[in-house]
Amino acid sequence: MSPPPLTDPAAEPPAAVTGAPLRRRRVLWLLGGGAAAVTAAGLGMTRFIRSPAQRLADVSAPPKSTLTAVVERRVLVDTVVLRGTVGAGTTVTVTPAPQEAERAIVTAARVVPGERFEAGKALLEVSGRPVFALAGEIPAFRDLRPGMRGPDVQQLQAALTQLGYPAGDPDGEFGARTKTALASLYNQLGYQVPTSGDPGSLAAADSAVRQAERALVAAEATLERLPADPPPADPGADPVADAELQVRFAREDLDAARAARSEVERTTGPMLPFAEVIFLPDFPARVEQSAARVGVDVSQLDGPLLTVSSGELAVRGQVSPGQRGLLEEGMPVEVLEELGGVLADGEIASIGELGTDQLTGVRGHSVTVVPTAGAFDERLAGAEVRLTVAAAATDGEVLVVPLSAVFTGADGRVAVLRLGPDERQQRVEVAPGVSGDGHVAVTPVDGELVTGDRVVVGDGGGQ
Repeated sequence: MSPPPLTDPAAEPPAAVTGAPLRRRRVLWLLGGGAAAVTAAGLGMTRFIRSPAQRLADVSAPPKSTLTAVVERRVLVDTVVLRGTVGAGTTVTVTPAPQEAERAIVTAARVVPGERFEAGKALLEVSGRPVFALAGEIPAFRDLRPGMRGPDVQQLQAALTQLGYPAGDPDGEFGARTKTALASLYNQLGYQVPTSGDPGSLAAADSAVRQAERALVAAEATLERLPADPPPADPGADPVADAELQVRFAREDLDAARAARSEVERTTGPMLPFAEVIFLPDFPARVEQSAARVGVDVSQLDGPLLTVSSGELAVRGQVSPGQRGLLEEGMPVEVLEELGGVLADGEIASIGELGTDQLTGVRGHSVTVVPTAGAFDERLAGAEVRLTVAAAATDGEVLVVPLSAVFTGADGRVAVLRLGPDERQQRVEVAPGVSGDGHVAVTPVDGELVTGDRVVVGDGGGQ
């Protein structure tokens, strides 16, 4: 048998022996390559990552700029914009409280909001009593009773006559004809006319007159009988004179009784409670709001039972005390109802004294605007509108610059900074005029300023 061959240490080891070292070398190569990649990525990210301090250091301020505006020539208008509500010239609120009723309960509602009505119309009924409208400028402020006199009585007479019930008592006196006319109106409305005075007093006055008349007849009869049937002779007596004196006394008593009855008649009869009538200057009138429903207790309402209006539509707004000086009566006003796009022309009819609005609590001056021609569109009734008032305007085109371009220097003079072609600023003294729409009219005083020039209005910042 031959001996086994000797092994050579330099010879290549078997494959099973060399596999593990090779795998270890590949892992080292992969780890080294990955580390190199991460390092390279980190170095690359440093180009984008900056600390706050570095970011501030890297940012440079933009170059300084100057804001300018162009000088123009145009008509300049100063406007004042207000808010207002469109309504009739006269508005009356109605909350009747019948004096004889224990409770003021609505027993009939005869009109609805938006309805138009004429004079003599019964609008509603409270505790069985009517509330109707008559023509007149003077609001009802007292019960009108027989025997009264005054402008309000004369107004009642004119209103009744206009409706076809002549009330021609002289001198605005509530007399017999007025009582008859008033009774006719109530009868036409279907209600019993209220009366003033005590009917018992009139009956007593009639009785007193009858008694005085009988006493006079008896005295006159006694006087007539004396010549035919003289009394027994009584020295110192004059029966005829005594009888004539009794006749005179009886006539005086009759005159007094008749005067007393006339006074009772004058102050007794049909009367007009002020709770049953509203006077309006123009008809047809319009119902603006109504809380009248059958069964409503008037005393429990927070607001008026009925609101009615009369006359042509007008706009009522309010101007602040600071703007009051810009407005004058007669100035043109543009009226715009924004939701419906209704546009109308008007003018300021009146400007009130400084006061506090009862609804808003804001202090200001009330402003009334009326149409310049014809009447406002009925679609505007009750609408909230915008009022634009041309408070001031220049006569033709003028030189204007933005308000921000004008300043007052240390010397107290008003000026602008004109930017020349070389971008150099030149101070130009100006006299300001009308302002509006963010601009002001200017007239050069010292220096040149023409249309197209640029004036400084601000600093854009920078270095």
